[in-house]
Amino acid sequence: MNLFDKKYIKHLVAILILAIIAVIYFYPETQGKKILSHDQVSAAASSQEHRDYQNKGETTLWTSRIFSGMPLFMVAYRVKANLLNQFYLIFDIFPKSMGLWFSLLLGFYICLSLLGYRTEISLIGALAFGLSTWLMLSIEAGHSSKILVISTVPPLLASIVITYRGKWLLGGILTSLFLALAIMLGHPQIVYFSMFFIFIIIVGHLVGAIQHKTVPTFFKRSTLLLGFAILGILPNTARLWSTYEYTKETTRGGKSELTKDIKQSTGLDLEYAMTYSYGKAESINILIPGFAGSGANLNEKSETFLALKEKGATKKQALDYVKGIPLYYGEPPINSGPSYMGAAIIFLFLLMLFIYKNKFKWVLLSTVILSLMLAWGRHFLLVNEFMFDHFPFFDKFRTPSMWISMGMIAIVWGAMIALREIFEEKLEPQKIKKSLFYTGGILAGWVLFVYVFKSSITDFAGPYDAELEKNGIDINILIEDRISMVSSDILRTLIIIGLSFALVWMIVFKKIKNTALAYFIVALLIIGDLWLVDKRFLNSDDFTKAKSFEKSIVASAADLQILKDKEPNYRVFNTTVSSFNDNFCSYFHQSVGGYSAVKLIRYQDLIERQLAKGSMPVFNMLNTKYFITGNPGQEIAQQNPGALGSAWFVNEISWAKNADDEMAQLTNFNPSKTALVDERFKNYFTNFDITQDSLGTISLTSFHPDKMIYSSNSDENKLAVFSEIWYKGNVDWTASIDGAETEFIRVNYLLRGLKIPKGKHEIIFKFYPKSHYTGSTISLIFSILIILLIIGVGVAKLMGFSLPGLKEDADSKLTN
Repeated sequence: MNLFDKKYIKHLVAILILAIIAVIYFYPETQGKKILSHDQVSAAASSQEHRDYQNKGETTLWTSRIFSGMPLFMVAYRVKANLLNQFYLIFDIFPKSMGLWFSLLLGFYICLSLLGYRTEISLIGALAFGLSTWLMLSIEAGHSSKILVISTVPPLLASIVITYRGKWLLGGILTSLFLALAIMLGHPQIVYFSMFFIFIIIVGHLVGAIQHKTVPTFFKRSTLLLGFAILGILPNTARLWSTYEYTKETTRGGKSELTKDIKQSTGLDLEYAMTYSYGKAESINILIPGFAGSGANLNEKSETFLALKEKGATKKQALDYVKGIPLYYGEPPINSGPSYMGAAIIFLFLLMLFIYKNKFKWVLLSTVILSLMLAWGRHFLLVNEFMFDHFPFFDKFRTPSMWISMGMIAIVWGAMIALREIFEEKLEPQKIKKSLFYTGGILAGWVLFVYVFKSSITDFAGPYDAELEKNGIDINILIEDRISMVSSDILRTLIIIGLSFALVWMIVFKKIKNTALAYFIVALLIIGDLWLVDKRFLNSDDFTKAKSFEKSIVASAADLQILKDKEPNYRVFNTTVSSFNDNFCSYFHQSVGGYSAVKLIRYQDLIERQLAKGSMPVFNMLNTKYFITGNPGQEIAQQNPGALGSAWFVNEISWAKNADDEMAQLTNFNPSKTALVDERFKNYFTNFDITQDSLGTISLTSFHPDKMIYSSNSDENKLAVFSEIWYKGNVDWTASIDGAETEFIRVNYLLRGLKIPKGKHEIIFKFYPKSHYTGSTISLIFSILIILLIIGVGVAKLMGFSLPGLKEDADSKLTN
């Protein structure tokens, strides 16, 4: 065996083809253009401080730029000690969006190749999966980590399947690898969803083992898989440990100490978690792309365009206006396109259910049904609310529509099974003939049903229609346009179903005798269908000439004015935007606001009860030196004379009975003179009296996000308040005075307070999370172990050594 074996050459050629197609679709990126999605630019803004220090060769685990300070674990966190990061160096040769899409293609190609599919089918499956419109829209939206993790799920599933087939060594090692990569890439929600798919696969194999009386073998391989899964988790010790510790302090997993007017939980609120639910009727756009009007635009042939022309608008005015009219009439509050999977792919998946004898088809169908029910979210609370209340971690995630990704994997997988069955000629033509009529009849019948009863399924009224009507748009004419567009796509879908039927018929009954030609026509139909729909939503118009995401953020006159202030540590609050849902201020300044779906629970309490209400004492204690006011495009920087600086001495303590009392006192107190302290910290002041010496001074002398150095001088003992956020005080954040570690407390609900003895002193606050530093050592060890195992098996195969667990069982009945 050698690298020049025919099968290795075929794989290399296939991967090259996928790369070329990726270059073709995302060609504008080769010309220096980028998709400047809000999320990608927002992510660049929030992590700018981290990159600035990284460029100087310094590590940061804390950012001072978002919400007055928070850990980077869910913002921009990469564990360098995990050497599996090196697997993604190859993607540095691709521009961003192109690389993301190529990762999807490569992941599904590896999946099908591991399962033993012909190269032609693996190529078609990879492209069909990558061209799923929902995935393309995710790339357009800049959901990078989500896409990268999804790309690891198909090969992870395939690795588990081949383990049960008998390739337990190869499958086990690859399970470790792809699970490790999935966790490493930092989108726990997709990893969590994939566990349900894996569970269904395992249950399917258990049922098969019982039927074929191979239960002992099943449990042996399941035990091996569990061991390899643990091995796959261990390289991510630092990430998982840090995320676990952080989550306990956040809106996702923390619990507010407040009791008044607050619903306590250790996860998200059900209503919030179900916000981005996939509508039941909208699910039709899996088969009919235009249903729900997702992401579509009107043109000069539309009735609305003609109506505007009749009202006196010029052609350009009318066209510009109708192109901006939102046609969406589905369920989620924001939707840029459908979850179209391809009519030809759906046809093949349904055909698979009729022609495929192996019970693995029920695993795939169960996954599709489950993913759809869970994607419906608030529209199917019978299942979703039960799981939200009873399944571990289910209440930590929002956006139920994301479940559809698991269904996409199952549907494309099933479609490729159908292709394999058709081309391998294992079934009698008459059986396929009967199945073809069932499949074509069901799908065509369903599409015709939608056509006839479309106005009963939905009223075609959109969420923005009232506003459009105020601007002079005739909503009845607009609804006619929506109906016309969906009718056109219904006809389109019927044509593709008819072509799919005819093509399979011709292959089965030898009307197309050249196999290569047959593969080409199948690929043309599947890829052409999806490609044309995708181009409606992700095309050259989405790319903008830009050197980088960061450089697309332009400083306003107010930003430039503030940046002249060279003081190392002050904060800014931008009132011209939705300050607690916007990261752009964080690109230039240390911001009181920001955006993160995983913010600290104490800070969320402060936002809701103080900052959103304009509480100046709280803004002052957060050292908000500048407010940006005015209107977008005409921003003005206003300096706040009440900002208290990085640290200050207080003259007195006001004791709070509990969190509610402490929060209430924040509304009306003088933070420059008084510190609010919870009564639980009273012992901290034993034998320590605070004096009202007004001559004491304290100032920041050196600033680094993970290490802040202060100098103090006073003639008496003092209590200093530091305008830094409390997070795991005396555990991850530690304080020292003149090199000796000392305890500090929480004051003013979420700031830090420290007793400082009289005299001159150097005070250092340092962020040293053990979860990261100790975890990194463990990550290094086990990532090396996985790499060595991969190299070892690879070398053994190349050298022709015989190893157990590299061949399938002679009678592999448990799976496809």
